[in-house]
Amino acid sequence: MNKYFFLKHFCGFEITRPVCDMAAFFGYELRDEADISLQINFADDKIQADLSAAAQKYSCQILCQAEQGSEIISGEITRCVKLAVLQVFSQFTGVAPELPWGILTGVRPGKLAHKLLDNGVATEKIAASLHKKYLLPVDKGELLKNIAVKQKQVLCDSTRWQDVGVYIGIPYCPSRCSYCSFPAGIVPADEESQQNFLNLIEQDIKNVVQLLGMHSLSVRSLYIGGGTPTCLNDNVFARLVNLVRKHLRFADVDEFTVEAGRPDCFSKAKLAAMEAVGVNRISVNPQTFHDKTLQLIGRRHSVVDFYRAYEDVRHSKIPVVNMDLIIGLPGETAAEISFSLHEAVKLAPENLTIHTLALKRNAPLFGSAMSLSAQAAADLVEEGKNLAIQAGLEPYYLYRQHYMLGHLANIGYSKPGTESIYNIQMMEERHPVIGVGPSSSTKLPLSDGHHLRHVNMPKNVAVYGQNLPALLAKRASIFN
Repeated sequence: MNKYFFLKHFCGFEITRPVCDMAAFFGYELRDEADISLQINFADDKIQADLSAAAQKYSCQILCQAEQGSEIISGEITRCVKLAVLQVFSQFTGVAPELPWGILTGVRPGKLAHKLLDNGVATEKIAASLHKKYLLPVDKGELLKNIAVKQKQVLCDSTRWQDVGVYIGIPYCPSRCSYCSFPAGIVPADEESQQNFLNLIEQDIKNVVQLLGMHSLSVRSLYIGGGTPTCLNDNVFARLVNLVRKHLRFADVDEFTVEAGRPDCFSKAKLAAMEAVGVNRISVNPQTFHDKTLQLIGRRHSVVDFYRAYEDVRHSKIPVVNMDLIIGLPGETAAEISFSLHEAVKLAPENLTIHTLALKRNAPLFGSAMSLSAQAAADLVEEGKNLAIQAGLEPYYLYRQHYMLGHLANIGYSKPGTESIYNIQMMEERHPVIGVGPSSSTKLPLSDGHHLRHVNMPKNVAVYGQNLPALLAKRASIFN
């Protein structure tokens, strides 16, 4: 039986997405025509939701004080709409759905904990406040609170708008992973094409240097990501890291990270180039410790290749290593994933990020059935947390994604003192981040600490190159 509903609303702004997010908990989808009608109104400080099905009507009313003077606070209306939709669908279906993250569906739930701390709410009251307003389970509220407190210790709020993160995006990989939405394409095989691409990156970086000087900004973190930056050949990669050092390696840079996640394009020459320019953080990512899964998802390396790369890094001068694992890769059982979690912890990385598979719209796996149940995934996330904590790692950043298995979250753990400054800057959106290269984003938080100006570079390398002067001007304009 098809489960569709039709929506009419009178709230003064678009609320379709939050309504659909809540209806999805009951298995219902929006259609232009359907036998079930949902109408939502905002008037007299109330959200009114009415659901009509056949001869039955179900209604819910939520008090919504969303006006301050002449300003209507859209976020508060959205929150109340979600609560009303949940209640009216519960009446209609007789179902109380599982809400592992309450009504929160955004990527960055930690921003709510930061907002409460900024507004002077006592730390011991934050979890209860999030539960009351967003139906967030108390344990999740405690997690968000603890992460926000740790992030404030790592990054000082008093220099929030001067301390900048710079991201350099290399949108190429040696092959395509089936779960990835893939920024651009397979790395060009010829060095000339790679060098021509780097010419664009150098032009972009030089423009960033001007931007930093004009606005008295200091670079706290540098991050070369992708894609897979190390898929460039040895000569081109060495030029890349030297360009970054030459133009951006200022005295106040605390962190210089390279994403070297794919062991199939890792080399000792690239490692030596990183050591020479002062890279002090590196990601070497197994994703899984099972060769059959690596082959299934399109990776061209083996588990042995990963161990070899990891061992090389451990014998280098780079002190901090991050590893990524993914819970829910196709075909993997809970026992196999548990094995990978234990193997990762045995290697004692300073940082471990435990991801839950998210089926991205542009990824080959999108629309596939998950091979792991939501409950099994939740149990493995809990096991990963316990293993990390036993190994002396603590959660320090968190983000979520749409179409994520079990509506769970990606959580980064670190040994105290090794938290990634860039990850905090990017995920919490409280410090400026300047993006260089295709598919990168520049984000400038406004003085209220909760809204942004942003510019996204195009994913396509050719479009990026053809329009670079205009793109650089657009990026500069948001700082004015």
